[in-house]
Amino acid sequence: MFQALANYALRGPLQAALVASSTLLLSTILAPLVVVSSAIVALIWMRSGPVAGGIAVGLSLLLSTAISLFSPLPPLAVAGVMLSSWLPVVVMAWVLRDTVSLNLAILAGAGLVAIVIVLVFMVVPDPGASWQMLFGKILENPDLLPPRLQSLEPAERLALLETASKFVTGLYGAILFLIAASSLLLARAWQARLFNPGGLQKEFHQLRFGKAASLVGLAVLAAAVVTRFQLFYSLGILVFAVFVLQGLAVMHALVAKRNLARGWLIGGYMLLTLMMPESLLFTGIVGITDAWFDFREKVSNKTRDDGQT
Repeated sequence: MFQALANYALRGPLQAALVASSTLLLSTILAPLVVVSSAIVALIWMRSGPVAGGIAVGLSLLLSTAISLFSPLPPLAVAGVMLSSWLPVVVMAWVLRDTVSLNLAILAGAGLVAIVIVLVFMVVPDPGASWQMLFGKILENPDLLPPRLQSLEPAERLALLETASKFVTGLYGAILFLIAASSLLLARAWQARLFNPGGLQKEFHQLRFGKAASLVGLAVLAAAVVTRFQLFYSLGILVFAVFVLQGLAVMHALVAKRNLARGWLIGGYMLLTLMMPESLLFTGIVGITDAWFDFREKVSNKTRDDGQT
């Protein structure tokens, strides 16, 4: 069904705008559709260029705002969600179209989100305090809390949420980045299926951000540990989100290089889901260290050696 939507969106900016705006509005009911909406924008941008892509985004803003006037959704809130969801993926799609480099495209999106996080800390010097105030209002209605939090004593809940408030800005930025990256990969999958079968698999298996990006990431993580500043905590969470993608690329590539069944990937993703957040931490570490040890190349060499013996 989604491939059919992609085919329809490629007919022109108006068709793309119709699909993108409608799926975005439907994401208020079914959240994962925000990825589909952003992927439509990325696809039209990659395939038809920035002029057609810009027209599609502009028409989508108009359509979504007009539709929201006849719904309980505030028009400004709809426009804000649309821009925050689409801006990173537009940057990624633009870079990918111009450079044909998935590595650079994803790093560009991460860089944009990092700039947004820094700007948030410039405008709101202590975002954690703002989140803590919001959490405090939520605590006034314990029935709204998850059962796990309801079982805690009030003082324990307050201490837990006070700690969590320091990381929410980074988590929000990481989520925005992962939505944009997932949307870009989905759009690339549609494009590959239509015009370059197997192209995305090759690109994703080779996804590797390099030693320079790894050094920057390690510097940010070290700064977070040493200074304990909220800004570095937030940027550190984003760093891990970036390298989780490289860790996943390693997993996909190793399964392919060893000619393992698809069930290994399914099992891997099930473990990631069941063992979060520890599994994401491990995957991010794999991604960072892969920049130095190149696990995929080592497995390729071992596979060649096995074939020669």
